[in-house]
Amino acid sequence: MLFVMLLSPKGRGTEAVKYLKELKAPPGITIHDVYFTLGRYDGVIVFEALDVKTAMSFAMETGFDTDYTAETLTAVPAKEL
Repeated sequence: MLFVMLLSPKGRGTEAVKYLKELKAPPGITIHDVYFTLGRYDGVIVFEALDVKTAMSFAMETGFDTDYTAETLTAVPAKEL
């Protein structure tokens, strides 16, 4: 399953940026890429998880560790529809 996590900072600025730059995938997660963006969200993580429970655990851990507000979306590739 593919997911997109949108991140908005609540605090810890440079610490959160460093955390995301060094982010390692835990078991059951494949991180495709991490982006820093301008606009409503300041960070995006594109990742795969074996299941929703694993994705939720990764999203909560990342949000707590970075002090970002995280919104995670399920992504379905257009070619699969």
